[in-house]
Order: sequence, then structure tokens, then C-alpha cells
Amino acid sequence: MFISDELARDYLARMILLTFPGVGIAMGTWGFFWEVFLLFSVFIVGRRKGVFTAAFFLAIGYIAALVIFKIEAINYLGFVPLAGLLGVFGWQKGWPIRVNFFWSVVVAAVLGMVQTLPFVLQGFDADTANVMINTTVQQYHASGLLEIMKQQGIDEVQIRDLLQQGIDIYALVIPSIAAILAIIEFGFVFYVMRRWFKGDMEWIPFTRWRLPWYAVWGAVLGIACYLLGDQFSWPVIRGIGINLMVVYAAFTLVLGISAYLYLLQSPRIPRFLKWALILVNFIYFMFSFVSIIIFGLFDLVMNFRRLPEES
Repeated sequence: MFISDELARDYLARMILLTFPGVGIAMGTWGFFWEVFLLFSVFIVGRRKGVFTAAFFLAIGYIAALVIFKIEAINYLGFVPLAGLLGVFGWQKGWPIRVNFFWSVVVAAVLGMVQTLPFVLQGFDADTANVMINTTVQQYHASGLLEIMKQQGIDEVQIRDLLQQGIDIYALVIPSIAAILAIIEFGFVFYVMRRWFKGDMEWIPFTRWRLPWYAVWGAVLGIACYLLGDQFSWPVIRGIGINLMVVYAAFTLVLGISAYLYLLQSPRIPRFLKWALILVNFIYFMFSFVSIIIFGLFDLVMNFRRLPEES
């Protein structure tokens, strides 16, 4: 009796869901790629057996890890693979691709951010920050960079102040960095699975990627939180606003590139003008970078490509 490739993949995916949470903790290998394997397994089992079967095997895997390693397992486990369950559910229910992807990555981003909250609340203690600053200054001194900066009028005190500001900014945006990594994880798996099973669903080229129009309200919320927090000196609200804006900057950068490439493919734009625009983009890279982010943000509402909306 032979086992088909699809059935073998299903058995392997179930085994990954059951064992990888505990094995990842035991081996110390839990991380980006570990969660990608789990997400793939969620989609494979969910597509073949349904979302509830995938949820059952994933839950057993997490529970087993908690039983074996007790409450300490929470410090190592990542919960981004749970977002795959919503992706599978939307896939089964026939949700529009943009809607399914948007709400799934929202869940993935929230799950990614939640893990960073204890660290954000604690922050870098003074000793750790001083060690990081001293190490960096010593590296600058050893490489001769410190002397060059002093010749330009920047002394060591100013360098230490700049490094401290950098550490403070990094500590503030850690949730958004974790959210972006979670979005990349889910987006990569979602993209590969759609390519893998493209016979089962419509394929959308990159130049037609778009989110639902109401996704723009997340950016509006981020701006509002930042302005309110800055106006009334509410650091928590201001931090929420900054992190939302960082996440949406990454989102709209991809959407902006997609819309920009779509417009460059238009036969109504002369070829020499297209090459001139590309050349200008390279010369004024930072200006083009910011412009594409803004372009992607406004495309959510304006729909410059006149793509049909999905309900």
C-alpha cells in the first residue's frame, strides 16, 4: 500500500504541529523559521482537514510544551502561527484575498507585539544601556572613527547622547519591529501557499496587490494617537501611535511600490519618461522612499489603479 505525497505531507504537518513547540524550546531553536514551519503546517493541515483539525493539533502542541516546561515556556513560545488559523478559515469561507490577508496579518502583528510588551514595560536598565554605549564608543575609538568625528566638531559626550537617544528609540519601537517580522512571516507563507495551490484560487500579480480601503483607518488611528499623546504628554498613547505608524510605513511601502510599478507599465507613459523617473528615484533615494510610502497610503483611499473593490 502506497501513501500519496499529499497524505505524507499531511502526516508530516501534523507531526510538526504536535512536536515543534516543545522541541523548539528544548533545542533553543524557536524563532522566525520555526514559526514559518508551523505556519506552513497549519495551512497544509487546514487545507486538507479543515481549520478545526489544524487548531486541535496546534493546541495540543502548545499544551504539551506548557506541560513539559511549565509556565517558563511562555517566555519562549511564539504565537504568530495562530494567525494561520484565521487565514485558513477565510480561505475555506471564500473571503476575498485582500480581506483574508489583511485581517490575518492584523492578528499576526498583534500576536507578535504581545510578546514584546513585558520587555517594553521593563525597558533597558541603566547598566545595560551604559554597557552598550561603552562598547560602541570603544569600537569607534579602535576603528579611528571617533577621531574623525571629533575633527568634525562632535565630541564623545555628544556621541554618547546620540547613542542613548538611539537606544531609547529602539526600545520604543520594539513592538512595531516584532509586528513587522510577524507580518513578514505570515505574508511569506501566505504567498507561497497561494503559489502552491494556485489551481484552487485566483492568482494576483504583485502590481495588483492592494488592501481593503478601510485598512487606512489603522494609519489614521496611529497619527491620532501620536498627536494626542504628544499634545497631552501621554507616553503610552504616543508610543502606540509611533508603533502603528512604523507598521503602516512598512505596509504602505510595499503597496506604494506595487502601485508605482503598475503605473510605470502604462503604455500611455513614454518610455524615456519612465527611465527618467527611475533615474530620479535613485538620485533622490530618500525623497523617493518617503514619497512611495505616502503614495501607497493614499492609494488605499484613492485607488489610483482603479482596481475593483472586494466586499
